[in-house]
Amino acid sequence: SRFTVYGPFVDQYTYQIHPITCGDLITAYVVFGLAMCFAILAVFIACQQTQRSRVPLKSLYVWMIWLEIVASLGLALLAFSYLIKVLRPSLYFYLGIVVSQLRVIYQVQILLQIICNRINVILQDQKKGTLLCIGTFVLVSIINVSVGIIWIPACLQISDRRVVFLAVVWIRVNTIWDRTEKVLFFLLDAALNWYFVRVVKRNLIGNGMEKYRPLVRFNQRMILISLLMDLLIIGAMSLHNGFVYAMFHPLAYLVKLNIEMSMANLIMKIVVGT
Repeated sequence: SRFTVYGPFVDQYTYQIHPITCGDLITAYVVFGLAMCFAILAVFIACQQTQRSRVPLKSLYVWMIWLEIVASLGLALLAFSYLIKVLRPSLYFYLGIVVSQLRVIYQVQILLQIICNRINVILQDQKKGTLLCIGTFVLVSIINVSVGIIWIPACLQISDRRVVFLAVVWIRVNTIWDRTEKVLFFLLDAALNWYFVRVVKRNLIGNGMEKYRPLVRFNQRMILISLLMDLLIIGAMSLHNGFVYAMFHPLAYLVKLNIEMSMANLIMKIVVGT
């Protein structure tokens, strides 16, 4: 078969390619189609928000939303191309998947920074908001770097013939840490969104600005959907094919990005009083 591993650091005789079943392909096509629908919607909203920005090239928010869209599309195309056997497994392929998620740091980093930016807009203490952004950036960066260090050797099934158990160790550590990482991001996402609602209630509604109450109600509903996306990724980890599981990441991230951009639109409408 032409669909074999190639490139450095992998042994084409011992490398095991996970079989791709009909069920895997059906799931991949459905998830890829949904991801493309949300990508189109995200591009539409992003174009509107970019046009409204006075200096889009200097806007950190504009850069973050476009980088998130590009990163999500890159990961979706790479994983889908592998599943339909257009791309073969190799060091370059796995590095491509990691690089496709690197926009600022990673996709999750961008989404969480957008939430921090939303909180920072409302916080009265800007120093506290800056520390929140930096603290989130450092924490997520540490987690993402550790994931990259563990994930690539596990996927390449790297091992020395003299130390056969090394590949097994990488794979087991990757399995445990991957799940731990997703739970940590779930908790961090929930904490930041809860803090946003708390800040709005205390700093705005608590001071008689009742026009922000719809923002709180909308955010509380969207938090549920956003956290469901995190749970969707965690649930997809039970799938036997890791690349089908990877397809759920772009879908979840694009849904969450649409939520964040819709939140930004609502905040703008409330602020201008329309």
